[in-house]
Amino acid sequence: MYFSTADLCDENKDKKIQVLSSEFKNYGGLEGFFGQIITIKLNKSNWDLLSMLRDEKGEDKIVVVDVNREFYGIVGDKLSLFAQNNKYKAIIINGYVRDIKETKKFPIGLIAIGTCPLRNFDKTIGEKGIELKFGGVTFNNGDYVYADEDGIILCSEKLDTSKLKMRY
Repeated sequence: MYFSTADLCDENKDKKIQVLSSEFKNYGGLEGFFGQIITIKLNKSNWDLLSMLRDEKGEDKIVVVDVNREFYGIVGDKLSLFAQNNKYKAIIINGYVRDIKETKKFPIGLIAIGTCPLRNFDKTIGEKGIELKFGGVTFNNGDYVYADEDGIILCSEKLDTSKLKMRY
């Protein structure tokens, strides 16, 4: 279930809504979603993201990941399964994904700038809960994201959905 981003923008014109660049595409099985975000900055490798998705309850959270567009597949079928199992709603990546034939089978949003079959095997340290800037927007831990086939919008506060119908 999700809301129309166009309707959200119309109904909340008094709010400071940001729109993520249209270069980001959905490679997951969930067409639309909304929720509060958790931010994580990675240095090429996805080990910290893997641990988080595998070991921490997501409770409908959206993970926003910045890897500076490094040309490696950060999320594929295994991490999508971890995200599904721990009830994460979506993952937005300033980078690439892989295994998209499989990732589209999982009921999560998986937003990225493209695909790359290569994976980085180095173990590097990431940072959680920090401000991230990419795609023309600024993400902060606790912000709200709303996504559908028209795009992805971001606001520091929860948007008013009282006059809107849910989509399925």
